[in-house]
Amino acid sequence: MSVMRIATFILSIFIVGMVEMMVAGIMNLMSNDLHVSEAIIGQLVTLYAITFAIAGPILVKLTNRFSPRPVLLGALLVFIIGNVIIAAAPNFSILVFGRIISSAAAALIVVKILALTALLTAPQHRGKMIGIVYSGFSGANVFGVPIGTIIGDWVGWRYTFLFIVGVSIIVGMLMYFYVPQPKNQSTAIENGAKKRNNHYSKILRPAEIVKYLMITFLLLVANSVTFIYINPLLLSSGHDLSFVSIILLINGVAGVIGTSMGGYLSDKLTSKRWLTIATIIFIGMMMILNIFLPGAGLIFIVIFIWNIMQWSTNPAVQSGVIEHVEGDTSQVMSWNMSSLNAGIGIGGIVGGLVVSKIDVFAVTYVSAAIAFVALILIISLKNIAKYRNVSS
Repeated sequence: MSVMRIATFILSIFIVGMVEMMVAGIMNLMSNDLHVSEAIIGQLVTLYAITFAIAGPILVKLTNRFSPRPVLLGALLVFIIGNVIIAAAPNFSILVFGRIISSAAAALIVVKILALTALLTAPQHRGKMIGIVYSGFSGANVFGVPIGTIIGDWVGWRYTFLFIVGVSIIVGMLMYFYVPQPKNQSTAIENGAKKRNNHYSKILRPAEIVKYLMITFLLLVANSVTFIYINPLLLSSGHDLSFVSIILLINGVAGVIGTSMGGYLSDKLTSKRWLTIATIIFIGMMMILNIFLPGAGLIFIVIFIWNIMQWSTNPAVQSGVIEHVEGDTSQVMSWNMSSLNAGIGIGGIVGGLVVSKIDVFAVTYVSAAIAFVALILIISLKNIAKYRNVSS
């Protein structure tokens, strides 16, 4: 994993994350231009998540026999075409078509990049490296979405997606040079794990994989129930939109820190231990969030800690999943990304029901309750060290 290869992988994840979250920043511009309500434009995020969840495992299965570089370049080409369609869309229906294409391609890009990261990294550093690469997604929230929003405000929302196309072309050039060819991949496989190759994959402990997928799903549901409704939660507590913008910036910064930190601490403590710690702290933040909402001081710290803990869990889950798979991890990692996106979608639905049927301030307690179920699953995870001792 050279510096340029790491940069290539981070930038690949960055553009995918930027496309997913960009709608939030230019929603009003798209709504006015396409003559549809902001509520309908907002469903593009849900569409992206659903397409990502469904397409990921299917496309990974169909492309597993091929070398990673042509697969990634082909997926990136489709991703570019999808965003060109979005930028040129004369109406909402055509835009939806472009959105589906780009999100399906994005699912394949993310899974392949993360699987390659795991494959090309020594076992003791995998968690840290996955966290570093995955930080491209959280980085998209901090840098990509604000940049895209500024472009949309200056010259129009369509140019935001053309900007993404331009960055994607640069990513394609980097992929051509820094994604390993089959010969290089074989060398990395022989050095890292002799049994690994492009076609071989074996799930060693299916029950543990299912637990990890459920943990991902539950934690993302728990997080989304509150985060998707952070805007009305803050506004109902007496804050204005500028305050909400600052909170979203804090979320992005915490995301970058959390993804890197989660991978690093998974290597140091094991994924199970870090998931346990992070989830307990997340539950604690949800339980006390409403107490500090009216203020403008400690609320920053609470939300910062909340988002660091949440963002740190996915690299930890990915690191844990890899321990239970022999060979190519692409398929299992695609299931994890599908669980993640399904969790976001379901979290939005659950949060909507809580807000409409109970109260907006109840979302934090529902998040804590769902995360507690995830904590029970985390505690039930088998210690990988025990397996190693048995096998040795």
